[in-house]
Amino acid sequence: MSNISKETKIGGMILCGGESSRMDYPKAWLPMGNELMLQRVVRVVSDTVSPVIVVASQKQKLPELPESVTVIFDKETGAGPLPAIAHGLDTLKDRCDAAFVSGCDTPLIDVKFITKIISALGENQLVMVQEGKWYHPLAAVYRTSLIEQIYHLLNSNQRRPIDLAESAKACFLKADVLREIDPELRGLQNINTREQYFELLRETGLDNSTKIPF
Repeated sequence: MSNISKETKIGGMILCGGESSRMDYPKAWLPMGNELMLQRVVRVVSDTVSPVIVVASQKQKLPELPESVTVIFDKETGAGPLPAIAHGLDTLKDRCDAAFVSGCDTPLIDVKFITKIISALGENQLVMVQEGKWYHPLAAVYRTSLIEQIYHLLNSNQRRPIDLAESAKACFLKADVLREIDPELRGLQNINTREQYFELLRETGLDNSTKIPF
């Protein structure tokens, strides 16, 4: 993280409040060997940064997580990631300067992947991975100082993370930079369907040690 001041404290935030409609099963509870998908992402993020929080939907049930992980709940249902990110940053603002943000459905992220994204923060307010014409707001780092700016956007009915990135001092990290440590960009792969889940288990060699829940 050589491009970041040594005084900059980086935390982590994992969003898991999606509806999992294409999976038709809560993605946070998908088994991967001896752990569940949310547990795996929490473990990897916690191995990289601290403190770590999980943002869940209202009344969402979650698998057991380490005591060090704080769980908070969305203030509004189905509002998308930006309000959840704002709520998470508000929770973290007294504990760190910025947060790496991930979804719970990218289980192939690893410490090097996260660290590479964080290293691009520098003096920027946020870093967001850009893959061609696509942006990854859940493979990104947001400074807690963005809270008021996010709420201003939300009050103006600008609810997309890209709206924030375009109005802030942002670094759009080209995905090809991540290929140096993740040649197939597996850390950006969202697991949205059962077919993708089965392929994930095959790729990780966990297909023979995972009890499929459906």
